[in-house]
Amino acid sequence: MKFVEADDIRGWFARTAHLSDVLRSIGERQLEGSYIERVVGMPVHLRFLVERLSRERVAQGKSPEVPASALDAIPFHALCTGFFLPLSGMAPERAAQLFGMRIGPPPDTAGREALLGQLLGKKLGLSTEQKIACILGDPFMGRSGTFQRDSLVRLLMSVQLIGWREVLDRLSAVGDVAVLFAMARPSLTLEPALTAAEVLEVLRFLPDARRNAKFEILRALLARCGKVEAYFLAKLLLRKAGFGFDYQGPLIARMLAGTYGASEEAVSHAMALTDAFHVARVLSQEGPAGLRKIQLQPLVAVRPALASGTTDEIKKLPVWVERKYDGIRLMLHKSTDARGAMLCGAYTRNRGDWLELVAGLDLTIKSLGARNAIVDGELHGTVIDLEGPRPATVYEVYAALQGERATPVSLKYAAFDLIYLNGQDLTGLPLSERRRWLSMLVAPLAGMPLPVPVGLADGQLAATREDVSRLYHHFRAQRYEGIVVKDLEGRYRLSERDPTWLKRKPEITLDLVLTGAVLAVTTKERVGAFGSYVIAARGDAGFEDVGDVAGVDRERDAEIQAEILREGLLTGRRIERKSASGARAGYELRPYVVVTVKFEGIARDSDGRLTLRDPKIAMIRADKPAEEADHVRALEEIYLEQRVG
Repeated sequence: MKFVEADDIRGWFARTAHLSDVLRSIGERQLEGSYIERVVGMPVHLRFLVERLSRERVAQGKSPEVPASALDAIPFHALCTGFFLPLSGMAPERAAQLFGMRIGPPPDTAGREALLGQLLGKKLGLSTEQKIACILGDPFMGRSGTFQRDSLVRLLMSVQLIGWREVLDRLSAVGDVAVLFAMARPSLTLEPALTAAEVLEVLRFLPDARRNAKFEILRALLARCGKVEAYFLAKLLLRKAGFGFDYQGPLIARMLAGTYGASEEAVSHAMALTDAFHVARVLSQEGPAGLRKIQLQPLVAVRPALASGTTDEIKKLPVWVERKYDGIRLMLHKSTDARGAMLCGAYTRNRGDWLELVAGLDLTIKSLGARNAIVDGELHGTVIDLEGPRPATVYEVYAALQGERATPVSLKYAAFDLIYLNGQDLTGLPLSERRRWLSMLVAPLAGMPLPVPVGLADGQLAATREDVSRLYHHFRAQRYEGIVVKDLEGRYRLSERDPTWLKRKPEITLDLVLTGAVLAVTTKERVGAFGSYVIAARGDAGFEDVGDVAGVDRERDAEIQAEILREGLLTGRRIERKSASGARAGYELRPYVVVTVKFEGIARDSDGRLTLRDPKIAMIRADKPAEEADHVRALEEIYLEQRVG
């Protein structure tokens, strides 16, 4: 009789040709994770990955067996040091301090492009999609990763058993949660080494895991990381390892075109219609001929063209001047099949379909006089209150869609471009021609009793800069947000910021008081010790918080800091402020420093508090005491003027 011991099981698993064999058992449907990790040595993250790869193979009509070679690739450490680290632009002194390793100076522009070419051209055990994920710093390949800085802070708390406040203090000191990840690891490398494919595939499937399981998987992954690997793992989780290439579509298109022998123009157009991951997949599987299948068509969401600057940058006249609506950008899609069945979509800038959120929009789209069409425009609204009708703000439009607003908002759709009509891609036509076709499509709907009325966005040709200014003041007098200026000869630039689309919105200023200083959490060189400040207006019983102002550069921050130290404004009380990227620590200030703040408008939050929209410090008012700062009533007056004029 022979008793099967742990060493026998390990030996059997070591000889298996399939990773998925490790998950098999006799009697039970699935072995417990703790048993697999303790006896076989398969960590939690690897078990999760094998399960997901097996399911994916079944969905593709393949055998569920995951071959042992599926994750063969260069070490993740080699990818970090040979690719991520040079492209990060990290100085040799910084690398020596963080990782205890010597590196050369960052490559120049030509060197960066050469490095990208090497990554795409070499056989590293990575697919083209995985390589694109490395270049863009997006391991989730376009999906939502659901990770913010606070998530990583909590992960570190669970690994190191330290408190929230202590981690925030460390974060404020180093400025980058990725540095904390590196500091949490005991050495530069660990054995057995992670492979690049192992890490990238785990992160690709991570959005599918349950919330609690995500932390367990990442703890297992982090436990196998050295310092450099942990640093770039954090960057990948936050999608901050893209090194700016996510804004360089032409560069990626050129690299893909060179790698697969395709036309750069064809690759760029295909990327605008889908994304770099899909284009890379098509090129690797079908070659350049596969790009012909990627065409603009209804019900396939695309990202719209965007304005790129202000009207101060107008280089050519005449220009087309359109009213700028304070609403939600939606691209309306209508598709009709051979039997007359119609389907519709209403896609946001991020390609989410909001058709079901807007009651009656489906019927409005179906009323368009075309079999197939893609219309670009803005969902806006009108509010009727005691002072009469006025344009709704984007917050009121959104609140109405969510059912959170008591006062009704009359929704409308302003169409300003047409990029597809009855089988024809119109993006290559000049705006004047596209607008002519749009007018013929939308004009018949004027006056029709539609659930969401649709009309042509108002505009006029401006021959001079004075005309542009005149039209701006005209639309502002009607209480709209401003204007958008366009080149009538320009084509439609999908997924790009068009240098010929320019906008103008009002700028308002108030003199406010700094009542808190929030520590910077960034590695950007131009940022000072404090990344933002709490701003307040005078109230009847003290100073009232009206938001946070960020974007303070090093010189201005140094001036404010000097004033704080000179006057002893730190009260010693600690504060925490919420931000889009996570909580930030800071310190309370005695009301003393007055700054002029410029902003675009005033909003009222769900608690009834007035806050500034997109505030920026314009100047420091050393000549003005806090007692002479603007009163809360000034904000209320501006808010009322926004509402009623």
